[in-house]
Amino acid sequence: MANSSTTESAEALFDATSSDGDGRASPCSAQMEGFIRAERPALLSWLRSRTALEQDAEEAAQDCFMRLLRYQHSKPAFAWRFLLYRIAPSVLADRARRTKSHHAADHVQLDGLDIVSAEPSQERIIAGREELALLRTAILDLPPKCKQVFLLNRLHGMTYAQIAKHCGISVKMVEKHIHKAVTLCLAKVEKGG
Repeated sequence: MANSSTTESAEALFDATSSDGDGRASPCSAQMEGFIRAERPALLSWLRSRTALEQDAEEAAQDCFMRLLRYQHSKPAFAWRFLLYRIAPSVLADRARRTKSHHAADHVQLDGLDIVSAEPSQERIIAGREELALLRTAILDLPPKCKQVFLLNRLHGMTYAQIAKHCGISVKMVEKHIHKAVTLCLAKVEKGG
């Protein structure tokens, strides 16, 4: 019983063209079309017994008939069956070589797999840029002394003691400025502006 892909494959063959020896394309003859319709089930059965998948047998049959079309005008119709079964093992061998050379057994199907990237999503990148812009604005809006102490610590990596000496204030005052800066910046970023 032919399924729809078998029927579609057969129909594609009848629309195919072949070379008639002088380079011109000629359509599949009615005699060849009848031969293909008659031989297709037997060829598919023969190919199914030698391939792992139904689809492989279908594709191999298509390849066999396409190769056979080259001979429709150069060989008599009574020789086509013999040619077809000489072509078929050749097609299977070609497909096996192609599969082996392409390492098909090592291929992994990606359909249905959730592949997660280690890279952040575009949404996360945009959100990060927005948060960075808010933080920059929050730092720029800090009171001058508070901003200076915060930047000396976070940007220049100075210790509280170094900042105290640099600014002429106590370490305790540096701690208060840092605490105030962090609190104001967090509030502004969490508020969103």
